[in-house]
Amino acid sequence: MSLVDLIKDQLSSDVLEKLSSAIGESPEKTRAATNAAVPSVLSMLANSVLGGKGLDSLLGALRDFEGTDPVATLRAPGTPAPPAGGDILGSLLGTSSLSSLIGVLAKFAGVGLPAIKTLLGFIGPMILSALASQLRSRGGFSAANLTSLLTAEKANFAKAIPAGLSLADLTTLPHEHAANPTTTARPVTTRPEETSLPGWLLPLLALGLIGAGLYFFMKPAEGPVVPAPVPEPGPTTAPAPVEAPKPVTPVEAVPPAEAKVTMPTADEVSKSLTNVYTGVTQALADVKDVPTAEAAAPKLTALDAQLDTVKALWDKIPADAKATVAKVTVEHLDTLKGVVAKVLEIPGVGEKLKPILDAIIAKLAGFSA
Repeated sequence: MSLVDLIKDQLSSDVLEKLSSAIGESPEKTRAATNAAVPSVLSMLANSVLGGKGLDSLLGALRDFEGTDPVATLRAPGTPAPPAGGDILGSLLGTSSLSSLIGVLAKFAGVGLPAIKTLLGFIGPMILSALASQLRSRGGFSAANLTSLLTAEKANFAKAIPAGLSLADLTTLPHEHAANPTTTARPVTTRPEETSLPGWLLPLLALGLIGAGLYFFMKPAEGPVVPAPVPEPGPTTAPAPVEAPKPVTPVEAVPPAEAKVTMPTADEVSKSLTNVYTGVTQALADVKDVPTAEAAAPKLTALDAQLDTVKALWDKIPADAKATVAKVTVEHLDTLKGVVAKVLEIPGVGEKLKPILDAIIAKLAGFSA
């Protein structure tokens, strides 16, 4: 069952009745808005993380929502209130993107903006609680696990978005001039530089030139220049004797100090290995056809070379440290193999990526105790 279906299964008829009462809309419009909001929020979170943004923030939020039951407020008697952390989507998606999403959902479902904002206050914690539960079942809260889960579910998110609803414009914010189309640029008038001299200065310059000419013609002529007498050379002085150089006492050579080798730690090697898993998973998330496979090939080649560096660190650590690093392989290798298998099923992609992916998987398998 997909993550979208798991969340929708929590929204029984009674829960939807309470939710419609909370946002002030009919149950039919509430259901339509909810069916659109759940996959839309999930798609935006997936696009952000797989695009290289917001990974740490989402992991932190999922740890906070693990084990919570946000639907409980809709089962309790009385007027329901949004659960704790109802404003979390603003920090994860960004204020501008969240405002755009509210506008798109309000227009699609035919409800007011305040109603959609209140609805997301209930839906957001439900989504994060369900996502945290799935992540825990896949091995825990790591960057590689989250990236792998979102990569596997991304197609389900897009498929669950209702027909007629498009999120394509949510990531493009209007420019300042587009927001104020009536504002026109004021033309700038440049004045030509004034290069002519002021009229009062010309007579003074003429008088100065006349004075300089009179001085040149009226000054007395100078006599011939007599060279100064050259002194006769005195008696030649013999040079002082030069002492012979003293023998140099040989200095014993000091052997160079041995270079201090820094031993890598298990945490450093584990972090480097996890970064490779995350990088490969993110590179494969963008592969949809042959052109995108060709674009991903250089990234995968670089990651393959990065594994050689990690292997050099692995060879330096003791056996007990290798056992710690090997846990990364146990946690992530099978998941990555599943992602690779799905990517290679895309027509034409195997010819482009199978050799490099086989090499990466083989090297990753070598990091075992």
